[in-house]
Amino acid sequence: MDVRFLEYFVAASERGTFTAAAEALHVTQPSLSEGIRRLETEAGAPLFHRVGKGVVLTDPGLTLLPRARHILQEIKEARDALVALRGLHGGVVRIAAPPGLTVDPLAPLIGSFRREHPEVTIALSPSEDGSKATEAVLSAECEIALVDRAVTSSELVAHTFISNQIMLVSPPGSPAGGPITLADLSGRSFISGFPGTRTRALLDRALEHGVRLSVVVETPHREAIVPLILEGVASAFLTESVAKDAARRGAVVRDISPAERYDVHLIHRSKPLTRAALAFVEHALAFSSSPRAGS
Repeated sequence: MDVRFLEYFVAASERGTFTAAAEALHVTQPSLSEGIRRLETEAGAPLFHRVGKGVVLTDPGLTLLPRARHILQEIKEARDALVALRGLHGGVVRIAAPPGLTVDPLAPLIGSFRREHPEVTIALSPSEDGSKATEAVLSAECEIALVDRAVTSSELVAHTFISNQIMLVSPPGSPAGGPITLADLSGRSFISGFPGTRTRALLDRALEHGVRLSVVVETPHREAIVPLILEGVASAFLTESVAKDAARRGAVVRDISPAERYDVHLIHRSKPLTRAALAFVEHALAFSSSPRAGS
């Protein structure tokens, strides 16, 4: 199979139209359409359903997509390996992470890495949750992911990156004090992320145990939660670093008893990484033991 045709196929599957795929690859649409037609002829089956101006993968297309991504990734890794012989100059690291981990700890990690390797580009892939981020690595869409749950696939290597603690963050003027149990939160109003997040799971667990809580704001935008707390809207469960930043801005922060902790894992495929991705992993593991990572 011609590598160019595989690139056309992957781009069209990701963007949903031949026009958008051609623009992304800087080729003409007739050239891209002809390349995909020849790929379909070689595959012996249509790879796309043509729906209006868009395209949707057929069953053969769905079967080919992860394999095509792996082939293109293998070629990229081979090229990067040759570049590595001349040292780390440029390169792209593709990283997947759910929204919460993108804000923290991934943002500080990327900042630290870029100061050391300004020539490397970071491409972030949005993922709804940890399972989607894991799938992105397995399908070769990304090389690295941060997830908040352990993975068991033999195709992946997992490093424990940091340990996170969930804390109660309340509006200014709320009762302060030592650790607070979930039962003590009965009657409080909360701001919550969508189902599937760890903080939402903690709220759901409290409700299941008969604690009378009310969710007054539900948002996928984590960056909006602290401002809402500071405006006196309600309390929220947040990770330790975000909670401490909120405390510096006037929020009241308390530990939860018993402590709510979980590990964040950095994962990648078990096969050799590109030079840039390997440098990122090595930097991340050093960063995870620094005081900033655990702040």
